Amino acid sequence: MNQTKNFTWIIAVIALCVLGWVFYNLTSNKSVTQQTPSIFSDEIVQNSDEFSDGLNNPDSVTTYPLDEFETGISEKSVYMIDINNDGKNDRITKTFFENWNAHSYYEYKIELNKNGKYIDITPKNLRTVNGADCDLQQIQFVFKPKFKVIMIYREMGDTWIEPTMATKRIYSFDGDTLNPSYDKNLRTICDVKELF
Repeated sequence: MNQTKNFTWIIAVIALCVLGWVFYNLTSNKSVTQQTPSIFSDEIVQNSDEFSDGLNNPDSVTTYPLDEFETGISEKSVYMIDINNDGKNDRITKTFFENWNAHSYYEYKIELNKNGKYIDITPKNLRTVNGADCDLQQIQFVFKPKFKVIMIYREMGDTWIEPTMATKRIYSFDGDTLNPSYDKNLRTICDVKELF
């Protein structure tokens, strides 16, 4: 009799814990826009020895709920900065995509402010390729003395962590477009962040 009563109490406590966890997840997954840097902003990275993509102090950050598989857009940060020195703030948007594993990634969008309209000038494939042990592609923005975008990437070998030849590509302004202005093979490596 006592064993049945104890078992019933244990089941009731477990059921309450599960219900509490489900309720918490349902009520906390709301889209939120904030003006302060978030956990994905590189201000935290800048203050450490880790790699930084050069984007700091976003003008706005919006977080999004993930789907039931913990995938989708997690966060979008917007940076308003004059990148072509015409006196008008242009826009760089950094979007973080969750894949419920170590292969999540950032995607970037660059837009010029032309007469109050934003024109997309993003080079093709401007995103990271992140892994648990090695990143296959990383992006870094440089604002001074002139704006440029540095991409270092490599192809995947037979496995994700097999080192392959890394290439450095620099995008610079050519009029109002960003075009590759420099390409160079660097060396065989696993994690391309080490080459910045």
